Amino acid sequence: MLRHVAIIYGSAFGQTAKIAFRMRNVLLEHDVLVAFLNAEALVPGFDLSGFDGVIIGSSVIAWKHGRAITRFVHAHREPLSTTPSAFFSVSGSAGSIYSEKRTEARSLMDRFLEAARWNPRLRATFGGAVAYTRYPFFIRWIMKRIARKEGAPTDTTRDHEMTNWEEVDAFAHRFARLVGVSLTNNPPIPRVRPAKRRTERVAAKV
Repeated sequence: MLRHVAIIYGSAFGQTAKIAFRMRNVLLEHDVLVAFLNAEALVPGFDLSGFDGVIIGSSVIAWKHGRAITRFVHAHREPLSTTPSAFFSVSGSAGSIYSEKRTEARSLMDRFLEAARWNPRLRATFGGAVAYTRYPFFIRWIMKRIARKEGAPTDTTRDHEMTNWEEVDAFAHRFARLVGVSLTNNPPIPRVRPAKRRTERVAAKV
């Protein structure tokens, strides 16, 4: 039986959308029907009825998850609690070389979910990206200072992607199993193609 799932993402500057799109591709390879939705563009009255599962992902800016995702999770707490669900959080800390920073990213995600009173069956943190070459001078300077503290790349002559795509693929596979998809014959994972969203034209990517 075909499964129909929703992937709802909040992407400040594009990398979270890229990660969500990767998950979409993985699920499509397993013949899962996917509604790929930007939380900022959801129509009024949108609900989760009719979906066999939902993945929600949010970027983290200034140690806070996105407002659109926060509003959505709080407004849909009941269906999220009764539908197979998963959540992922994207930040620079999650991609840090320092274990304590990665632990902080995990703790931030856990506190967000606890405040929302939502306990998804799957949860994960993924590293984001830093696009130094596209930042204005002042933003580049600030981002380099933050990156140094977070254990992120500080070479401002090029851009840096900190996402572990193998972990993203594994997360999508676990979700497929969660909604009852058999993965006995796993097809190859498709190449990543960025989703065409206006937010992705901005330089900073989380």
